Amino acid sequence: MPFDLTELSRQVREMSNTLNHNAPDQAQRRAQALTRYRHESFAYEKWAQAVDLSRDGFAWLLARPVEPLNTTRNAPSRPPEYAVIATDGSHIDIDRHGAALCYVLNIGRVSLRYGARPTANLSSRPILGFREDDLYLTDGMRRIPVEGNYLSARRDVAEGVELVTLAQEFLRDEETPALALQDGTLVRWTLAGAEKVVLEHFLRPYLDYLTQMRDRKIPVASYISRPRSPEVAGMIRLMLCPDVDMDKQRGAKCNACSDAAAGRAPSCFVCQGLSDADILADLLDEGQRGPLFVSMSRVNIESYADHLIHFFYLRVGREVARVEIPRWVAEDATLLDQVHALVYDQCLKGQGYPVALARAHEQAVIRAADRRAFERIVERSMIQANLPATSSRKAASKEQHAV
Repeated sequence: MPFDLTELSRQVREMSNTLNHNAPDQAQRRAQALTRYRHESFAYEKWAQAVDLSRDGFAWLLARPVEPLNTTRNAPSRPPEYAVIATDGSHIDIDRHGAALCYVLNIGRVSLRYGARPTANLSSRPILGFREDDLYLTDGMRRIPVEGNYLSARRDVAEGVELVTLAQEFLRDEETPALALQDGTLVRWTLAGAEKVVLEHFLRPYLDYLTQMRDRKIPVASYISRPRSPEVAGMIRLMLCPDVDMDKQRGAKCNACSDAAAGRAPSCFVCQGLSDADILADLLDEGQRGPLFVSMSRVNIESYADHLIHFFYLRVGREVARVEIPRWVAEDATLLDQVHALVYDQCLKGQGYPVALARAHEQAVIRAADRRAFERIVERSMIQANLPATSSRKAASKEQHAV
């Protein structure tokens, strides 16, 4: 039996027992973190400054607050008519044991209009990458393969660019409130730490997409279900840090932690393993959003400029979701309220998850049967072109069951 479910079941029971044993401690630490967060609610500008002072010397992710920490906003009324466009993507990675060196991006496209003249348009657009420029980035004499995180970055860019196309096709009525929606984050985390040539290659078209949406006055947002981000938790770590002294303009430097130097567990370990959603869940009622924050990711701070990504948390049923928006949406009260109202309404229509994103995912998904069909198409086409169409011996051996 290739998959030992009996042994796996034993390990799953061990996991459940461990989580159950740790739950009281986690609940206590969550309460401590929330108490400190509430205590500092009106000092958000102080902690925004502390974040800026600590950014280079801190070992944890950070969020910079833009509004008082106890901010809660009820969902604005949904407009009687609105439009939403959404994209989601999937891909078939390069198979170095396959018949040809190539990959596939599949972008799910959705446009929905609500009101007196409701419409729905659902489709997908496959993109085959096989040319030299598709497979490699060039830097002088170097060739950098587009695979793994870099292929994911190319898919992210394609999702954004496709939203511009959808806006051109379906959002010609500027009087109707609209929303452009993506799944996951707007911060291109996959490019964090990437060399300059890679960063510029992928970020330039992505930021250009955001610029075009800004010029069209169509707010862009992304939705993250069950977020595990610890950026607000990182800010709370600063509140607990004994080395932060705002009177002396001194931020935290984790490599010189006074608690650790004294042989004590660092005070900030109260937040260890806690996500933002864990801590903030009790602050929000149904449909409410919390305060705005800026993501202090290096790629965001150093590269996004006018599109600097902000975020807030939103209560949808039992879940606290994360919604990300560019700076020009966050700083426009009308657009911010429009995002809040339309994202929440999409969640209601989708029974807890934005319906436009759910439909875009359905259009984008590549199933196992689709992958096999694609492989057969490639092999047939190679044969017809009088090219070798054989896979590697390793790939062939997987089809055989000899001992």
